[in-house]
Amino acid sequence: MLMGQVVFAQLPAVSFQHLKRDIDLYSAYYTALTEDSYGFIWFGSASGGGLYRYDGYTLKSFLPDPNNMKTSIPGTRIFKTYLGGDDQLYVATNFGFSVMDPVTGQIESFNNRYDLAPDIRYGWTRCFVQDTVHQTLWIGTAYGLARMNPETRDSIQLLRPDAPVDQHYMPEDIICILHYPRNPNLLWLGTSEGIFQYDIEADRYTYITCKDIPAEEKFIRDMYVDNSGIIMISVGDGYVAGYSPDTQQWIVHRIPANQHIPASSRGINRMLPAGGDDVWLATETSVGRMNLSTGNFENWEYSADRPDGLLPNAIFLDLLNDRHGRLWIASWHGINIARQAFVQPSGVVKDIKVAITGVDASPMYETGLKPLIYTSDLALRKDQRDITFQYVLPNPLDPAAVTYQYMLEGYDNDWITTEQRRVRYPQLPGGAFSFKVRARESNGQSWTTITSLAVHIPKRLSEFWWFWFILGGLFLTTAYLLYRYLIARAKKEERLKADFEHQVSEIQMQALRAQMNPHFLFNSLNSIKYFAISKSKDETAAYLSKFSMLVRAILNNSKSRTISLKDELDALQLYIEIEHLRLDGKFDYHIDIDSGIHIKQAQIPPMILQPYVENAIWHGLMHKDGRGRLLVQVKDMGHQIQCIIEDNGIGRLKASEFRGKQTDHKKSVGMQITSDRIALINRIYHIDTQVHVIDLMDEKGMATGTRVVINVPLIQDEEE
Repeated sequence: MLMGQVVFAQLPAVSFQHLKRDIDLYSAYYTALTEDSYGFIWFGSASGGGLYRYDGYTLKSFLPDPNNMKTSIPGTRIFKTYLGGDDQLYVATNFGFSVMDPVTGQIESFNNRYDLAPDIRYGWTRCFVQDTVHQTLWIGTAYGLARMNPETRDSIQLLRPDAPVDQHYMPEDIICILHYPRNPNLLWLGTSEGIFQYDIEADRYTYITCKDIPAEEKFIRDMYVDNSGIIMISVGDGYVAGYSPDTQQWIVHRIPANQHIPASSRGINRMLPAGGDDVWLATETSVGRMNLSTGNFENWEYSADRPDGLLPNAIFLDLLNDRHGRLWIASWHGINIARQAFVQPSGVVKDIKVAITGVDASPMYETGLKPLIYTSDLALRKDQRDITFQYVLPNPLDPAAVTYQYMLEGYDNDWITTEQRRVRYPQLPGGAFSFKVRARESNGQSWTTITSLAVHIPKRLSEFWWFWFILGGLFLTTAYLLYRYLIARAKKEERLKADFEHQVSEIQMQALRAQMNPHFLFNSLNSIKYFAISKSKDETAAYLSKFSMLVRAILNNSKSRTISLKDELDALQLYIEIEHLRLDGKFDYHIDIDSGIHIKQAQIPPMILQPYVENAIWHGLMHKDGRGRLLVQVKDMGHQIQCIIEDNGIGRLKASEFRGKQTDHKKSVGMQITSDRIALINRIYHIDTQVHVIDLMDEKGMATGTRVVINVPLIQDEEE
């Protein structure tokens, strides 16, 4: 361990701009300097003044709202402000902490003291570190370490150990937190009792000590990591210590006492790396720059002879380098902004541009919380024609040298140059506009990126070009529209009526299909019973095999409103074969199809032909003496097909005599259902399916059979 020898010297005199206590900046004990991504500077008062935002011209303050504790700053005493990687501003107070969106101005507060358990010290929030590796916001409080998911913000977990570390020290009153970049699993905690190392994965605290620093000097105020991985620590009364986690070696410097600085007032409140081996230090009574290699310490102090020097009453609490590299110093009486002292730029502001901080539209309406920076499209009301835009280039080096250019696209023809930060448009027409603004900090610099804000004002009716034309032809247009309305209503009524009839027909068709299947199954099961009684097992098995194939085909076909002619003929073929087996080959049959018919494409309703074939076999051929003959022909007739079913049976007259003699005589259900289905098909598809039944006679007028001719137009079904 090494103890550096520090040499005291004076820095060259520098003038400062001051933000002093007045009507806007009240209270005292200013700290918590932070620059946001737009370039606004945020700071707070640790003795009741609340939170401030400074734009280089004016201050805006934020105080607790007793009626909205969860959506305002929870406490008036601000200890730390921190800009997270998500561009949200985290504000530590004596009543918990807040997460503020610097653009929308929305605030969400946590750990309000009224909600706390188990100790009131949990509300004293000191510091933050956002950990992207563990998706965690680490929070230092007066009661211990806590964590929260910055995305969900659903809960805060306190990580206070059950017992003191090393049997003596409790990791509480956490003043600063350091996330060590070379080992993301380690946190370094600076407390009023010294340094603790926290292992995130193991949830274990380790107490770290330095033998070269007196045991009573253990109050840690600030920490940072330099480029070589050394952890720089502000300890006790003026000690600057460097610790290497790799070698566990220390190097210690101490600010010397001189005749102007009491030895007890050398506590270092903040350290700001200045590049190389230099670091800026804010102490209780001075601000200075230390070289960590040579031990040389140069400083400024308050001097009554320098009204443009540091503010009186000392207690310098915080340091900041802004986007220009300008040095900001927070002290008891206000903020000191160095005019000549520059360090490396902060790098926080990636795109320098003008911020639109206010839009006032008259007449005014209550619209809720106004944003701090206007970025979203603005939709106004029809009567809001008087609009004022406010804008600012945040914290320029010389506000008096800044020049602005603005243009309301859609209204102005060119850029308008001004030094003002406010522009009013008192009598705007309705329409879509885009307010554009840019700036330059001096004549020798280029213009910043253009900031745009879309504004939409609804047009009044009289502002449309076609208004007077419509007004002139209103009478004729009204009469014409009335006529068209009456015609359209009549057509609509006709269409609704047709749709209703179509739906009724569909329902009837579905009901008839549902009736067709049980009718067919009833007849087929009677055949199976007869076949099982009168035939051998092998013949019965062969019959049942064909029957099962036929049942499957019938059930599949009945699911659709239309099927292909091929599927209908395949099912019909199976049915004829089954009846041929049942009647012991009593009749011959032949199915003849024109070669020009595309039976896979032609669509017909299912089970149209089967009932007529069934009728021919059961009532025509079954009672015939001698061998019967059944002919099924399918012919191509252009836009329709013709199906002919012809038998040489006993004829319709004699068949009716046989049915009359049967005691269990029932009307032919299949024929009746088929007739009803054909009538509905004609209505649904607007076609003309015709069925002609012809009695065949010989020269003597004796019945020689029956011919059924079915003409079916081709169907294009919506379901296909």
